[in-house]
Amino acid sequence: MAHIWILSRKTNEEYENHRLLETFSAYNIDAKLIHPNSLDLIVTKKDNTNVWLNGKKPELPDAVLARTGSGSNYFCLAAMRQLENLGVPVISSSASIDRVKDKLETSQLLAKHGLPIPKTMLVRWPINEELVDREIGWPCVVKVITSSHGKGVYLCKNKSSFAELMELINSLSTNKSLIIQEYIGYKVGTDLRVWVIGGKVIGAMQRTAQNDFRANISNGGSGAQFAITPEIEFIAGETARILNLDIAGVDLLFDKDGFKVCEANSAPGFYGFETYCQHDMAKAIVEYINFRIS
Repeated sequence: MAHIWILSRKTNEEYENHRLLETFSAYNIDAKLIHPNSLDLIVTKKDNTNVWLNGKKPELPDAVLARTGSGSNYFCLAAMRQLENLGVPVISSSASIDRVKDKLETSQLLAKHGLPIPKTMLVRWPINEELVDREIGWPCVVKVITSSHGKGVYLCKNKSSFAELMELINSLSTNKSLIIQEYIGYKVGTDLRVWVIGGKVIGAMQRTAQNDFRANISNGGSGAQFAITPEIEFIAGETARILNLDIAGVDLLFDKDGFKVCEANSAPGFYGFETYCQHDMAKAIVEYINFRIS
């Protein structure tokens, strides 16, 4: 019987973890939910089983499904690298998860390969507001470097509101780097979440919020199935390929002349997809992992 670890900071009561565990079981795959804090790492030249689980040397899994996403801290990523060094496939890899945590690096890579993205600036204190005014303009979107579920994302409608937000952030934070992006206001409060697994685009969902420019389902948005066009398939598939993500939730913004990539997620939630689009995402993930280890 195949043996899988689901690396997650959440319990088996979380929707995605519960669905994955029951689906792995249906495929006769032994899956265990592993919290990163239950692992200990020992690096040595001789010992080839230098990952400990709850104080004991475990049988290493056939693969690890990483569900820590942007919450993957230094220790979590180190644990993934240790497992990879021991020959255990981590899906998606530690390097790709670390890469997409950084929203600027994501934008840099996608722009390098010619994919459409909102115009983006990295700013640091003291903020050159005149440069932001000239290069990005108003309204603009302010983002922290690492976040998920739409958190740490703010809309500044004008120069005055931008100055007030910068003053507040400067008084509260020691992290003095922020991302400023042009506001894509073609369809306010609406975007697409596109799922890519194993290089294949398997579905798209339009997300819509009534009273927020952020369309995340976790923030109260609703969803509806959306037809995959050649443009959507190309942009989402290339985004996952460039970022080397085995499993990706690619968020696309509607623009007047097509789509722009907002961001990519290495551990996307799928409650919304299963609820609004009737896609069995847990099955799609499990079948891909089963293919990888068979």
